[in-house]
Amino acid sequence: MDQIEKIMRDLTRDFEVERQASDTKQIPAPSLAGILRVIGSTDRQTTDSPPNHHATPQDWSDLIDRVRDAAHRVREAEAETQEQEIRVRELLDRVREDMTAAHERIRAAESHAKDIQTRSDALLKAADARVREAEERARTAEAWLSKISMTIAEEFSSKDEKRLTA
Repeated sequence: MDQIEKIMRDLTRDFEVERQASDTKQIPAPSLAGILRVIGSTDRQTTDSPPNHHATPQDWSDLIDRVRDAAHRVREAEAETQEQEIRVRELLDRVREDMTAAHERIRAAESHAKDIQTRSDALLKAADARVREAEERARTAEAWLSKISMTIAEEFSSKDEKRLTA
């Protein structure tokens, strides 16, 4: 494909140069056979030899063969390009699907994390409330135990004194 593009650029440039020269100098344009002979493969014709302006039927036959070969190569290159474009599109579609799925997984994970955070906050609040209630019950129990202990101590000490005095 690169070789064809190079040849086409060279031909276009050569044609433009010759057209400009012919416009300014009124030189007759070269024959089609001379221009197309440049397209030929380098193994059949060297670029050192000047183009023959008197083409033979064999030259035309060779030219047609070369044009067919070039057209065949162009078709093959186009087919490969189309196949590559299809593969790239398929790959892009898969990447888009993967990205969409990844975004969905991220959203689901964020939602799940938010639910877990909400539940853990609620559990922490409930645990704090239970701790406060337990501490309050413990203080109440300690107060009662202290009162009971004092009452027992007072009652036994007063009975001991009554017994001792009696």
